[in-house]
Amino acid sequence: MKQASALKLRRHSPIWAALAALLLLLVVQHQFEQHHFSLLIASAAVVGLAVWGWLVWRNPPHRDVLGALQPTPLDYVPARVGLAGLALVLASISWVNLHGNHFNSLSLWTWLAAIAVWMGAWLPWRRPQRTPITPAERRRRWLAALLVLAITAVGAWLRFYRLETMPNDMTQDHGWKLLDISNILAGNRPLFLPNNTGREPWQFYYIATLIRLFNLPLDFIALKFGNALIGTLTIPLFYIFGREVGGRKLGVIAAALYAIGKWPISTTRMGLRFPYATLPAVLVLIHLWRYARYGRRSDILLAGLWMGGGLYGYIGIRIVPLVIALVLVAVLFDRRRSGQRLNVLGHGLLVLVTTAIIFVPLGHFMVEFPDQFWYRVATRTTDEERSIAQSVCTDSIFKNADGSVNESLCKLGVFGYNNVRAFAAFNWVGDRSEVNHVSLDPFFDVMTGALLLLALPLIAWRLLRERSLRWWMLLIALPILLLTTTLSIAFPIENPSTSRTGVVMPVIFVLAAAPLALLCEWMLAGQPFARWRELPRSRFALTGTVLLALFALGLQQNFVRYFRDLDRQYRAFVPNTGEVASTIESFSDRGISRNNTYIFGWPYWLEMRNVSVHLGDIHWHETHALEEDAAIPLPQGGQPMLYVFNQHDDSHRRALLEMFPDGELTLQPTEIARKAFYTFYVPPNSVRRSSK
Repeated sequence: MKQASALKLRRHSPIWAALAALLLLLVVQHQFEQHHFSLLIASAAVVGLAVWGWLVWRNPPHRDVLGALQPTPLDYVPARVGLAGLALVLASISWVNLHGNHFNSLSLWTWLAAIAVWMGAWLPWRRPQRTPITPAERRRRWLAALLVLAITAVGAWLRFYRLETMPNDMTQDHGWKLLDISNILAGNRPLFLPNNTGREPWQFYYIATLIRLFNLPLDFIALKFGNALIGTLTIPLFYIFGREVGGRKLGVIAAALYAIGKWPISTTRMGLRFPYATLPAVLVLIHLWRYARYGRRSDILLAGLWMGGGLYGYIGIRIVPLVIALVLVAVLFDRRRSGQRLNVLGHGLLVLVTTAIIFVPLGHFMVEFPDQFWYRVATRTTDEERSIAQSVCTDSIFKNADGSVNESLCKLGVFGYNNVRAFAAFNWVGDRSEVNHVSLDPFFDVMTGALLLLALPLIAWRLLRERSLRWWMLLIALPILLLTTTLSIAFPIENPSTSRTGVVMPVIFVLAAAPLALLCEWMLAGQPFARWRELPRSRFALTGTVLLALFALGLQQNFVRYFRDLDRQYRAFVPNTGEVASTIESFSDRGISRNNTYIFGWPYWLEMRNVSVHLGDIHWHETHALEEDAAIPLPQGGQPMLYVFNQHDDSHRRALLEMFPDGELTLQPTEIARKAFYTFYVPPNSVRRSSK
């Protein structure tokens, strides 16, 4: 009896040790989140990682076996070459007929035809034979599908809950976006949106389409609704990518971490272009990893398709072609491809041409207007907007003996410092932004951050001991994808950036999910989706309790961080244009129309275009928002008037009181007291006092 108990304890001791290490790292990550660090905290982190590393050594994960290659046969070569040539001709016709910054019918239809013909030329023409599915495999697939469906439902709720009030108001960027969308709805068809430092067109055409299909208003909710849909659709793709890296367990957990994470929730709900980098990035990575595993031409072709389409999304996606190139170089070292490495080079050319064909319209704009296309990149990485030597390289370590700045050393030093800060952003100090994230809060919650720390020994095992190709691909991709924020050399204060690092999410969430997937493997004897009916109920109870406790912890913290903490920070920071517009509309009961309302500007107060959006006329401010020192418009024909101005604008307050002694001056109360503003109501047929 005692021997059986001792044997049982010995059999379960690794699980308890793993849970103890996880608990210890949760405590450490909680201290990191509070920006606390001490010798005791460092010691606890070392102990926790050492225990986990020992467990990985003693109980390693299932070996990452890629299996045999399954290359796509290249049949009907003459026909395929002919179709490919036709596609290139069509793409050339589209290119030469593009002029300026707008689509035209000929270039549009020849471009779409070129894409269709090119894809048809290289996709398989025969339906691949399907491997028979066993009942056990069918059950595993159904279980995984149900779990992903439930996770997606939770993620959708987090992305749509209180969407009309959080974020509560618009920033300057939103107003510019809605202006460009209104131009598209009016019939303009731009290739690139040069306003506000330049934007790629995907979001604008997509939101315009949603407005037409669902009769949405041209306002903030249209931007948020469209992005929430994109963010929800991305959740199951994280499962697919995680499954391609390490199986179903890893995929399910990666999707769950992404679904409840405060970082993707905030960037998705913001209504800006941030999720339009994450979605194509994860699609490209899925097919890259499938190509590494199977060597199929269709996968590398689809990677090029999503890459080309993604370039129309958000600036961060522009770094992904470098990931594709380096991953293909890594694939050349795959022993299974001995004697087939020329195929890899050919597939590299295929993905390049595929991306180029889809990029034709935007590529033409890039060639014709390079300054506009590269402006945002140039101002962050070079001296385009400000001198890096004079603004950043002021420390003595960057100076030569004669006192001049060693610019190369300075830029290298800033780049290195940016990388340190970027890698620390997940666990230590995050973005300074007041609108995209709780300022300086780590990108990850305590649970996900602790899991990322626990991933370190596992990553070392996969890379050094196992030499897994797919995990080396992750290591290659991570620092390259982080270049979207680490290359901000001219403005290092903008690094790390929650918005520009959306392309990193697929890789970093999969890495964070890996130790929890391994823990489930240990607790369920390596069979979470297989012979589960044969396992003791105690194992399921323990596994379920651990998973529910961890995800409840993560969900609770992320919910509070976003819907309480970020909400308060956002409301305190963003101008209250919605309150101003609501106040203006409330005067309609007193006979005041928008045409008889004027707002006087004030430094750093309101984005007047946003007031126009709230009023339902995006161009209203062009005639009714006045400069700070503008003359006061006078009533015409005895009509009532309304003037709105900043609470510190004493000059207009005094002038209006003197000009209209029977007017009604009101300091309008607002949610944030320091954002209060004045309204001055002039009743009908008011007698204007003449100036002396």
